Amino acid sequence: MLTPRFSRRAAMGGFGAASLAVLVGCGDDPASPEGKDAVTYQLSWTHSVQFGGTYLAKDRGLFEEQGLDVQLAPGGPNVAGDANTVSGAALMNISVADGVARSNAEGADLVIIGAQYQKSPVTILSLADAPLTGPEDLVGKRIGVAGTDTPGLEAFLTINGLTKDDLVFVPSQYDPAVLTAGQVDGLYCFYNDLPVALAVQGIEGHSMLLADHGYNPMSQTCTVLRSSLADEQKRDQIVRLFRGDARGWQLYKDDPQAAAELAVEAYPDAGLDLETQRGMADVQLDIMYSDLTDEFGFGWFTDEQVQENLKLFELLGIEGGTAEMWDRSILEEVYADGPTA
Repeated sequence: MLTPRFSRRAAMGGFGAASLAVLVGCGDDPASPEGKDAVTYQLSWTHSVQFGGTYLAKDRGLFEEQGLDVQLAPGGPNVAGDANTVSGAALMNISVADGVARSNAEGADLVIIGAQYQKSPVTILSLADAPLTGPEDLVGKRIGVAGTDTPGLEAFLTINGLTKDDLVFVPSQYDPAVLTAGQVDGLYCFYNDLPVALAVQGIEGHSMLLADHGYNPMSQTCTVLRSSLADEQKRDQIVRLFRGDARGWQLYKDDPQAAAELAVEAYPDAGLDLETQRGMADVQLDIMYSDLTDEFGFGWFTDEQVQENLKLFELLGIEGGTAEMWDRSILEEVYADGPTA
């Protein structure tokens, strides 16, 4: 068995984060006492409004309407989500495209069936009184970046005709203090995380989403085993799980604040701050919904997005990714009658 390696950055999703380990095994989903199919849905990190639509689906009985008894398994620094799907401990997990590719390179056969984030949450955070608004603004600036995220930042620079010599890389932990203390001009982080934390402290920041400048690794991906798609019973469970989840995320779009309140109420031991969760809930709207999801349905992805990610794999030397790593058939079945599940 390989040793799991994980980070907050891997959970929220970007290239350059540590790979997930792969466990080899199998398992079957037992039937619940109520006669519903019991399935486990593995989240990519500890509980927060990051998974708010899924919480709404469970709280409002949308999974039960689909004949499912769904256990939401939290992730964390010692949880390898892809591995739990490979072993059969989970029917589906939330992952990131590069993590899936790396898992497949190590022997898994995982497939991405949906993308909850339409835009990668990766951003360069700067202070509002000295905003970095585009790649050209990075020239000569000090950018704080954790070691595992350095390849992602270098790839972004390459895409935009820059090199690491055009700016100063400042090794840093995932902490906005280096920005507020003036030690860096910008900080490589995640749009729905540290910028919200600063705002809650009353500090106005500016976020430059890297996805708006050609760097859009697929994140918050719904991931299953290829063999599960070929198994009639498991495929049916996946369709029902995705349909219930999508309906929850439709409720989230209508009322993200309800999701924030539910996250705090449902998981009191998670140490969640309501004001921060409310901020995160609103910010996520920017990266989870788009004209594409309005037209085709939540979680939709295109062939063009797949090809963009494969090009990023090549740029970063990531093996294990092919076009067959994505499968849109579940989306097509769920949204056969339109973009509402």
